[in-house]
Amino acid sequence: AARHINGDPLCNTVQSEQSTCCPSGPVDPCTFCGGGIPDLTLVVPGAGGLTCGEVRQSAAGHMNGDSLCNNIQSVEKACCPEPTGSCTFCSGGIPDLTYVVPEAGGQTCGEIKQSAAYQMTGGGSCNVIQSVERSCCPNLASNLADHLSLRIQMTSNFDHVVDCASHNADWGLCYFQLFILEYSANEEYIDNNFAIYFSSIHRLLSVDHPDFEYGHVVGDLTYIKPTALFKGFEAESVITLPVVFEYWSVQESDKMPRFFVVDTRDDSTAVIPNTDTEELKDFVIPYKSSMKTEGDNNVPMTPENRYTRNEELMGGVGTDTSTRIIPTPFRMDISESSKTFGVDGVTLVNADLLGRLQSGAEELISKIILKPASDRDHVLILTIGALPQDIAGNDSYKMKITAEGTTITASQEQGLFYGVMSFLGLLDTSSSRGTMPVKEMTIYDKPRFDYRGHQIDSARNFRTKESVMQTIDAMALYKLNNLHFGLSNDEGWRLEIPGMEELTTVGSRRCFDLVEESCILTQLGSGPDASEEPQFYSVADYVEILKYADARNVKVAPEFNMPGHARAAVVSMEARAKKGDDSYRLMDPEDETELLTVQFYDRSSIINPCLDSSVMFVEKLVDEVVKMYGEAQLSLDMWQFGGDEAKNILLGGGYSSYDLPKEAPFSKSPACIKKMQEDPTINVDTDAANYWALKVNQILKQKGIREMLAWEDGLNGMTKEEFEIDEVSVNFWSTLFWGGTDGLVQTSKTGFGVIMANPDYLYFDFPYEVHPEERGYYWAARENSVAKVFSFAPENLPQNAETSLDRDGNSMDVTTPVWPAPVIKGMQGQTWSETVRTETQHQEMTFPRVLAVAERAWHRGSWELDWTPNQNYQGTTDHVPKDQLAADFKGFNTVLGCREVRKIWQRLGISYRVPPPGAIVDGGTLTANTELPCTRIQYSLDRGVNWSEYFAPVKVGEGKYVSLKSLSADGGLESRVVTIDQEECLGCQGVCESDPMKPFHTPQVCGDGVTSVDPPFAAGTNTVSDSDENMSLFQNPAGNELFCGNAFSSIADSCLFSKPCPSGLSEECKVGTNKDEGCFRVSQCTGEYEAAGATLTETLDPDEKCHICGEEQVHSLNAVFFEGQEFFCHEFDGIFKDGGKGADSPSCKLAKELYTGTCCINSDGSSAGPAPSPSIFEGGDYPTLWVMNPKGAASKCSLTFALVCAIMTSFFVMHL
Repeated sequence: AARHINGDPLCNTVQSEQSTCCPSGPVDPCTFCGGGIPDLTLVVPGAGGLTCGEVRQSAAGHMNGDSLCNNIQSVEKACCPEPTGSCTFCSGGIPDLTYVVPEAGGQTCGEIKQSAAYQMTGGGSCNVIQSVERSCCPNLASNLADHLSLRIQMTSNFDHVVDCASHNADWGLCYFQLFILEYSANEEYIDNNFAIYFSSIHRLLSVDHPDFEYGHVVGDLTYIKPTALFKGFEAESVITLPVVFEYWSVQESDKMPRFFVVDTRDDSTAVIPNTDTEELKDFVIPYKSSMKTEGDNNVPMTPENRYTRNEELMGGVGTDTSTRIIPTPFRMDISESSKTFGVDGVTLVNADLLGRLQSGAEELISKIILKPASDRDHVLILTIGALPQDIAGNDSYKMKITAEGTTITASQEQGLFYGVMSFLGLLDTSSSRGTMPVKEMTIYDKPRFDYRGHQIDSARNFRTKESVMQTIDAMALYKLNNLHFGLSNDEGWRLEIPGMEELTTVGSRRCFDLVEESCILTQLGSGPDASEEPQFYSVADYVEILKYADARNVKVAPEFNMPGHARAAVVSMEARAKKGDDSYRLMDPEDETELLTVQFYDRSSIINPCLDSSVMFVEKLVDEVVKMYGEAQLSLDMWQFGGDEAKNILLGGGYSSYDLPKEAPFSKSPACIKKMQEDPTINVDTDAANYWALKVNQILKQKGIREMLAWEDGLNGMTKEEFEIDEVSVNFWSTLFWGGTDGLVQTSKTGFGVIMANPDYLYFDFPYEVHPEERGYYWAARENSVAKVFSFAPENLPQNAETSLDRDGNSMDVTTPVWPAPVIKGMQGQTWSETVRTETQHQEMTFPRVLAVAERAWHRGSWELDWTPNQNYQGTTDHVPKDQLAADFKGFNTVLGCREVRKIWQRLGISYRVPPPGAIVDGGTLTANTELPCTRIQYSLDRGVNWSEYFAPVKVGEGKYVSLKSLSADGGLESRVVTIDQEECLGCQGVCESDPMKPFHTPQVCGDGVTSVDPPFAAGTNTVSDSDENMSLFQNPAGNELFCGNAFSSIADSCLFSKPCPSGLSEECKVGTNKDEGCFRVSQCTGEYEAAGATLTETLDPDEKCHICGEEQVHSLNAVFFEGQEFFCHEFDGIFKDGGKGADSPSCKLAKELYTGTCCINSDGSSAGPAPSPSIFEGGDYPTLWVMNPKGAASKCSLTFALVCAIMTSFFVMHL
């Protein structure tokens, strides 16, 4: 019956038999879980071990009030616990119950709905049900989203006409893009009950289109939605929205995926299909420039300059790296008589001396060597003993390698462990000889720093337990010993805390829930739906990670960021408070402070330090985490407090001239006002992070935690003496070019331990090189390459000014302060994850850069100079022995490429970033190289259809389009594809050479599935342009000729808009016929433009003509007129429209900047200002065209360059 609808024949038959199947029984049966959803498999001890399903079955046969019914009801709550919220199914739609859903194992929608009734929201089964729900009940949002596609076109970061300051942009910085919405259905869509939501890492400042407005929700969640003027999407139509964002954009990864439609009628959501991807090119048109400001001197990488750089890094005579280990040992003795022998397996002798590290060492040996132990193995004999004084230490070891066996001596078990890791580091697992060659030698080794770390940000985007364990394996192999584990941030809480379940039932889930009771709001391109897989570590998961790390000598320091970057926790506890328990509440409900955090959150991002419930929250949190370490038989020694960026950015200098809320955090919190009145020494307004740091420090001391870690700015202005805990260390993250050296000196005076975490060298969420297709943020550096990380000198920060550039590609000038060298406790790399959504992305951003951190944290290079007060470093100074640096990097990089990345990928299963190749074509010969030795290169001469292996310089011919890519040795990993385009613009060279817009024209193949402009040219279609402006007519009879067109334009394959030019322009373009095409023609005899089919109604003056162009909708050049709307139409018509504001419109204001006068007119046709000055054009005076819209308003359009403007409207505004 569940599969049929009331009224169909079979349903009637079912109903006729209903009384036979269900004879009327007692009116008052024994109830069972009346309001709840039972877990039918739960075994209930109080019911004699029956399952809830068996109890329920018993209930059906008993009457309310009999003794067995009473027993059943007594265990009812065990089967049906609160909450009572059931798993929803098609809440806003009508399901087709007979539909068979393939992804549900062939179940019908009726069967799925029946299953849903027995599941609780948030459970695993419910997640599975909801994942196929849309197949049964297509929602209203899908009706639009399924027919939409979005393309984002970058235009300019500067040199545009937008007044950024008028939009309250920080320091008056903004950039201009186009959102191109293509509606593909063959029927119009007339509803306007929708909004398009998306993640934007930059504030949206303007949408310059009268039919759309925008808004900001919280964090990066932003939306655009139609205004009352929006009349719908016409069938097969395109709407282009000019949008302005704050700051600049030079990486395509700035644009987050999964734009989604929300329909307000049923609150349904649906992702726009072409944005539901990790291939950004599916919706981001490739950026053509990587300049963020006029002063940006970074050089974007091309195959040609990458080839030169690779030659500088790795060219010349190769070096013998058979004895090199990463990280480099302190000292190695290799005699001339040393023999080389083969190793095909390893056996540990006295392995029990490794203690807790034995299992980790043996598992890593097994993973690297991939064979069971045998009596032919090379033996590693472990011994505990004294070490030479110059290497004495807990992590130190001595290793003597001979063909007969290897002896490793250390004073502690971790020293023995690192000796084993060094032996594994010598093994070349790619050897084709059957055995791995090793040379006899003696190694004396000790670490440079005691703290050698790596940070994983699992809060922004979740990293699986398995991925974390893979990273821990690599950390152990390369002697990194501290995992800074980011478990909470604004965008997610990732650890189960018993007794505060909302932290994971709400805080670990991201979805579109504006009241945030089931999840926190979606961020960072995660889309509207919560992940089907749990996005947090259970207690058991975390204990497993702790044990795994401990067996590999890796300490795990959990970070629960506070008071700032804490929105996931704050919102979770608000959800708890709504259910009546505010004992752990983190936000003052009466606080009315308005603020904006660094990542655009409000006060819900910062824990209120004045609430007793906030203190109780931390106490409970610490108690539960301490228990987890105890379960892992470990002590919790380090706690990462966070502490960074608890501020209102609107108080910054870049916003000082704007009328915006300038309120300090908690300045309007009654709880904080009361606390400051009670204790005048407290000033939460100015140092909330400092005040909270001391509170948390007291709790940590009480719980027996030895060391507190924090981000440097979280403890600004404080000293070690203020803290009760034994040790306090800070992650130093000031950039060198922003005064980092002075900041380091000030930090060293505080008594805190200093861990170098400099973003301009050690942030792995930054691009590897300067190129728009590289992933990552870039606020501190445009590139953090392996070579740059390797060359970082952590103990002489000023030295780095000589070997690297600032974020704008300029040389730095740094003088060493007159102060003793700061004592550095250690260093670590950071893989923040805002733009890193998948495990592969995370691994490729981390590896192989983290090996360069391991090198610098363990070993000081011979080229690193001592801290010397008053020593000046610039790009032009020559203090650093760069020949030594170059030789050191070449050896390191050779081992990295030929040995270590193979272990990472083939043995540990970790993806790494394969760098794209460099290449040149000279005289028709292709020569290519790679940054990473032992990496394969392939090339293609047919745009990637067929690939050939590159071994040596090869003839490819002149004028070719060459595609290249690099591959891992086994071909399992690939770089992005790069191209050398020497193809000639056949048939239009003259146009290309004489076209004034030449720099922005791109020759492309127009056919065989390749687009020129967009969409592709079909065989037999035309492109039309003005021959006077050197944009002649091109025919494409076979569908495969080259077209020299405008790659930035959104205009389609022919004519001015989306269809071939009709043969009878005058007839076809009359009112009511093909008015959507807006065709124009060129009158060669007069040199003036006329709207095809227009009717002359009035002559205003000899140079102006007036035309009536339709009743409902008219194209004037590229502007669309709707009934009742006023449009300001100027030289770049179609971009700026005033939406009925006349002379006060943004377009009119823009015109005042562009010209000496304005060319605005009012809706009654009266002038709102003089005509534009002709002086901006070469050649003087130009005619003007008045276009009347009888049911709308008048507009005034200059005809100068009219057709070129129509084709290139979006670009020309910014490059005038």
